[in-house]
Amino acid sequence: MSKEWFTMWFQDGGGRTAIHGRRELRLFAKRYSFDADEVINQGETSMLDEDDETIGGVFKEASDAYNNQS
Repeated sequence: MSKEWFTMWFQDGGGRTAIHGRRELRLFAKRYSFDADEVINQGETSMLDEDDETIGGVFKEASDAYNNQS
């Protein structure tokens, strides 16, 4: 089985970050304070600031989203 791909995005237009595999997802979760298990089990999660405002999120990519990369 190939590794899963996830995408992290930011509300302020800070771009998107491709995350390859669950180990890398968990590293990003610690750094950016989101729930990696929620992404794995539910397919997505939001990242909130101290006022509970959404500042970004992470979602699981479709299984073939990155398979065609060169």
